[in-house]
Amino acid sequence: MKKIFIYAAVLFGICSFTSCDNNIADEQFTKMVLLTKNGVQDYNIEFTGEGQVELKLPISINGTSKNDRDVTVRLIEDADTLKDYNFERFRNRTALYYVLPSEKMYSFPAGPEITIKSGSDYAVFPLTLNLKEFDLYSNYILPLQIENVSTYQMAWSKYTKLLMRLNVSNFFSGNYNVDGRVWEESYPDQKLPISSTVLRALTADQCYLYAGNVTDSDEDRAGYSLTVKVDKNSYEDSVNDETGAEIRKYTVVTIGSKNADKNIKDESNGKSWVEISRTADPVNNNLENVVTKVYLHYSYMNLRDAEYPVKMIFEGTLTRSESIDIRTEEEATSH
Repeated sequence: MKKIFIYAAVLFGICSFTSCDNNIADEQFTKMVLLTKNGVQDYNIEFTGEGQVELKLPISINGTSKNDRDVTVRLIEDADTLKDYNFERFRNRTALYYVLPSEKMYSFPAGPEITIKSGSDYAVFPLTLNLKEFDLYSNYILPLQIENVSTYQMAWSKYTKLLMRLNVSNFFSGNYNVDGRVWEESYPDQKLPISSTVLRALTADQCYLYAGNVTDSDEDRAGYSLTVKVDKNSYEDSVNDETGAEIRKYTVVTIGSKNADKNIKDESNGKSWVEISRTADPVNNNLENVVTKVYLHYSYMNLRDAEYPVKMIFEGTLTRSESIDIRTEEEATSH
C-alpha cells in the first residue's frame, strides 16, 4: 500500500510539471539586439582599382520566439573603445597603436540607422570603404557600436561593440612562413634565421613588408618597410606532372622602398620571383589549395645606431598556404 501511494505521488508530480511546462510563455529570455560579429574581427578587403569596397555588417535579435515588430538600430563610431584597446595592448608604445579611420575613409550609404523588419531576426548594415583615402602603410581599426534601439533591449556591452581590423589584400599578400637568413655583410658566417613575415597590399600588384628581422612589434618598423612589385604580364605557366598542380611563376619582381636612407637594393640580379600553385582539394570539391612562394634577396642599411650604420643582407623563400572556397557567393549560400 505504501509503494502504491509513493507511485501515485510521483505520477501526480510528473503530470503537474508537464501541465506547467505547457503554459511556459513562447519567449523564455529577454530579447536583445546585438552585433552578430563583435569584439575584434579581421576584415580582409581585396584591393580593387575602383577604390571603393562594400561590406555588410550583420545585426541580430536573440531569443526563442519570432520577432513580431520592426526594430530600428542606430550604429555609431566608438573611438573610446579603440583608445582602450590600444592602451591595453601596447601601453605607452604609441607608435604601434592602430589608427582610427577618418570620416573620408568610410560611410554608411543608407545612413546610420537600419530596421530589422517584423518577422525577421536579422538585418545588415551596408558599409562603404574608400581605399583611396587610406594610407596603406598604416594599420587601421574601425570601432563601431550600437548606440540605441527603438524597442527590446541592447545586449551586454561586449556584444554591441565591434573593432574592425581592416586588412587590405591582393593576390600575393598575407602571412608567410620564411625559410631565410639575415646577416651583416661583414659577418657572412653569422646568419640569423627568420621564421615569419607579413606582406601587406599597397596596390593590386604591390605589397610591402619589413626588412630582415624587423617585425610589427618594433616601434621604428615604418622606417624599414620595403616594397615588392610584380609585373603581372611576366608569368610562365606549367603543370606539375606528379601532383597535377597548376603553377604560375612571375619572373619580373621589383624591390624598392620609400625610405631612401635605408638604401634598400635588390641583390638577386633580377632573379626574385613569385610563384602560385593551385591544386584541387582531394576531399572537398568546393575547395582549392593554393601555395604562394616569394623568393627575395636584398640588402639594406641598419641605422639603429646612427654612429655605426651596418649593411644587412637577407635571402630566403617566403611560403603561404591556404584553402580557398571556389564557389560563387550564390552557390555558397544556397541550400
